[in-house]
Parts: sequence; C-alpha cells; structure tokens
Amino acid sequence: MKVEFYYDSTVPPGSAFPCDNAKAVALVGQLAAKGVNAKAVDLKGQQVAFMTYNSAVTGPKSQVRAVFGAKGALQEDFGKTVPALLLFEKDEDRYPSEVFPRSDRELMKLLSCEEMLQALLAKA
Repeated sequence: MKVEFYYDSTVPPGSAFPCDNAKAVALVGQLAAKGVNAKAVDLKGQQVAFMTYNSAVTGPKSQVRAVFGAKGALQEDFGKTVPALLLFEKDEDRYPSEVFPRSDRELMKLLSCEEMLQALLAKA
C-alpha cells in the first residue's frame, strides 16, 4: 500500500471539506514509522501536478472519488482548499484505489482525510 497526502501550508482548507493539516501530516508520519509507504506533500503555493490530479479523478470508481472532478473540487482546489489523501493498493500503481475526502453513501457522511489516516494507522 502507498499513501499520499497533499496539502498546502500557505492555504487554509475550505469550510466545505475541513482538514487539520498538521494532524494529518503527523498521522502520515506515524504510518511511515510503521513501515507504510506514506508521504505528505506540501504544495507550498504551487499547483499539484496535472498527472496527480488526473489520476485521482479518473482512477478510482466514481463512488470513491466524488469530491474531485466535475461535481466538486477542481485542480485549483486539490491539495489547497481541499487537502487530498490518495490510497494506492500497490506501491507501483499509477492510479489510486481511493481518494479522500469523500462522501460515503453507506455511512451517509463525509469521510475526512484525518479519519481515514486514523483508520489506516489502527490497521497498520
């Protein structure tokens, strides 16, 4: 498994998809300490690479990437006003299997980046 968290230390997360970036970065560090291929990427005012955004929008099934794309956060928001967590099943995968934050239809709630990172940490 590979975990990538994208955020921007120069832009506060928006109110629609709140995220405690410092907490998420700490959780990524804890995952990495447990041997998970995990990294936090601070965009520092830069745009995320198109290939990264495109893989998040086109890779996972639509029900696990609903926040990004035509109905939600656009490339300008990715990792900025909407911090993004990408989960890859294998280290060499080009497309993530899941992207957060996202709405979960079964749980009827928004699953945040921190919530998913805590769940991954509990499993690691």
